Amino acid sequence: MQATSRVLATTGAVFILSAFIISCSDSPPRSDEEVISPGTAESATPQTAAQTTPERTTAQAITPGTGEPTTAQPARPGTAEPATPQPDTPQTAGRTISEPAAPEASRAGVNYYVRQTVGNDANDGLSPETAWEHIGKLSTAMHAGDTAYIAPGLYREQITVLHDGAIDNRITFIADPTGQHTGDPPGVVMITGADPVEPGTFRRSSAPGVYQYSPVPAHPIQGVVEMDGLQYRYTRARDTREHLLDGLSELEVVNKLPYSFFYDQDTNVLHIHTSDGKSPDTHEIELIRRGNGISITAKHFVSVIGFTFRHMGDAGVNFFKQSGDGIAMDNTSYGGRQGIRVYNATNILVYRNTMFRNENCGVYFAAQSTNGSAIGNTAYENIKGLRWSSDSVSGLAIDNALFDNHEAGISVEKAQRALLRRNRLVNNAKSQLLVIQAEYGSEDNCFETGSPDQLTADFVFTEHYKTLAEYQKARRQDLHSREGGCGPMPQKVDVRRLHAETVAYAERARDILSKAAKSTEAATTPAGGKQGLPQ
Repeated sequence: MQATSRVLATTGAVFILSAFIISCSDSPPRSDEEVISPGTAESATPQTAAQTTPERTTAQAITPGTGEPTTAQPARPGTAEPATPQPDTPQTAGRTISEPAAPEASRAGVNYYVRQTVGNDANDGLSPETAWEHIGKLSTAMHAGDTAYIAPGLYREQITVLHDGAIDNRITFIADPTGQHTGDPPGVVMITGADPVEPGTFRRSSAPGVYQYSPVPAHPIQGVVEMDGLQYRYTRARDTREHLLDGLSELEVVNKLPYSFFYDQDTNVLHIHTSDGKSPDTHEIELIRRGNGISITAKHFVSVIGFTFRHMGDAGVNFFKQSGDGIAMDNTSYGGRQGIRVYNATNILVYRNTMFRNENCGVYFAAQSTNGSAIGNTAYENIKGLRWSSDSVSGLAIDNALFDNHEAGISVEKAQRALLRRNRLVNNAKSQLLVIQAEYGSEDNCFETGSPDQLTADFVFTEHYKTLAEYQKARRQDLHSREGGCGPMPQKVDVRRLHAETVAYAERARDILSKAAKSTEAATTPAGGKQGLPQ
């Protein structure tokens, strides 16, 4: 415990953890081994007590399914100012404490509710009984001190955070998988960037196994996934070795490689090569159209708790340029470019999340991000589990389980002052630890290779260490770490079962609610079938 405190103090993460403890003080304790159960998010549910809900008029409307605001700009309650966010104050280069724009005057926070089952966007969203239907309504509604409770369901839309939180008034998004706050039956709260494709949409191409879709409506295609399989994204043709090194055109790559796609923006034609060469009508194809589940750009003091994100164009949660003091906790994120992105952001805590099958990283701290902390997370079957790069500073990785990733468990690339403690790095395909031109300190970790060709630590150009002893001797790092015996890894999520549950949830939940309402009505109806008259 003392060692952990020294590490946190060294990286500045005490500030983040203090905010986390304050904002989540009602959450029950959970053991290090407990991870979101496959097919559910129940163990991630924070037991935050409902707050008082003061009256406030409904905020600016959101176009359902987009998360984008309409042009109407009503005044905020208690002010004469429009709801449009004001530009952020520029941050001073090199600072380690983020400086958000001046917060609005102190006020009581508002609770908002979203229920896909019975919600209506014409409601005020201020109670479970008057909940909204679409999460996009929260984009303009949420201000400093506000909390949103989102009921179970499959939400094919996104949230864009448009306002700043404050150090003592965070903006908080809480998934409610148990229905404790919203009143819906238990289920997964899932946000996806993908939309289903109707049968007959694709036509056969001249190349075997290749099919075309044109013209593609709405937004450009960011990815393709077969939901009846393991739900990896199709490989983008432009990112392949065949295109980059061998010189094949993107269309030639798709003709050659199963599980690949090429969206031609000039002709608005999508070309795909299915996993087995069979017609897309024999699969459950979805097209990835939206970039992020919850997008946070140049905003501060935002918490995201307990959601399941899948198949986003970029990330489930994106703390983007000049964001700061954010928390992503107890989320599951898979099938994106990365599970959680932290890009040119300060004081971001990524805590106890599960990230897998993302085509880049589970968590990616990039572009001079400072004080980025990853604690207690699980990352598997990504390219890299945790990654710091591009002059990011003072990264912290503690108590993470990083296994079965396709390249490395932890990667520190051109980053400074990264500290790695008590992580379990197991069976990552190329190396357990990858270091490229970086300054780091590593200790008390567990390394376990799964085959003779895997490395314990890789320094890319000239230094490759198969065993922990070789690495310790050469680098004088991880002197108290161990090799092997890292214990069982967390259970992997059954994505097909999870998909089946989320697709069926709304109809099942509405049926349960309807039967409960009829039962209540029958119990309050006197014998003879007539309601009793008031006295």
